[in-house]
Amino acid sequence: MTKLTRAKKTKLTGHSGGAEGPSERFWTMRIKPKGAALLSQTLRPCHFVIKNHGSNNIKLVAQQGDLMDVPPGAVRATYAHGTVTVENSGEKSVLIEFEFLPVLIR
Repeated sequence: MTKLTRAKKTKLTGHSGGAEGPSERFWTMRIKPKGAALLSQTLRPCHFVIKNHGSNNIKLVAQQGDLMDVPPGAVRATYAHGTVTVENSGEKSVLIEFEFLPVLIR
């Protein structure tokens, strides 16, 4: 299992907001080569933002959301619900930052 840690105060490229990112509620995780990480299994409907700090593509798989490749340095956002996983098919480990943002209903 990969280790989940609270992110230090770093700026998320691609986000608007202060130097700490939009809410300071983002997380970081390192995914081993040829590995995968389960980020959530029973996620309520939300928006999910991910940034790839690695040197190779990763694959985001969100149940009730999108299946997408995230190239190095890219930031992607999607709607997610249920299970969210990230797969690293590369030969090097990757560091990701991710955040769950609530869906606001008016």
